[in-house]
Amino acid sequence: MKRIALLLILMVSASIVFAQDAPMTRKEKKAAQKAGQIEKTKALVASNAWQFDARQMMPSSGKSRSLTTSYNIVVNDKQLSCYLPYFGRAYRAEYGSAESPLIFKSEIADYKVENEKKGAWLIRFKTSNKNDKLDFTLHISENGSTSLNINSTDRQPISFHGDLVEIEEQK
Repeated sequence: MKRIALLLILMVSASIVFAQDAPMTRKEKKAAQKAGQIEKTKALVASNAWQFDARQMMPSSGKSRSLTTSYNIVVNDKQLSCYLPYFGRAYRAEYGSAESPLIFKSEIADYKVENEKKGAWLIRFKTSNKNDKLDFTLHISENGSTSLNINSTDRQPISFHGDLVEIEEQK
């Protein structure tokens, strides 16, 4: 009985595979993949719930650095969870602190999404950590490639490049 059911399933799936028209060309597959990525990015921006995975850091002074550790920011409605490194000059800093000023959780204020040319978006919002007020500006291309600029009242600005992705589940 199991063999008959298995044989029937195989015959149906084989007929479906062979019933399709000519297979997609590499160009068609690439176009379909790009269209899917664009729709995914649109949905993430519209949902106000996304994650930015940083791949590269560009301090205001000094060399840019590729990030080998997983650094990100998570925006979920009006909440921000920021886990990013910082290199740069502090104009005012907490005494004895060895932790990055860009590792914190906070409420978001003035969240704005603007449409840009060629299907891109500009997201701006403000927040604050223990002692500092921060302005976040994200330039998001239609394929999810993102550049993040962070301006601070007490530190030099810093920029990151990375990708906009779905929020990863916490382990």
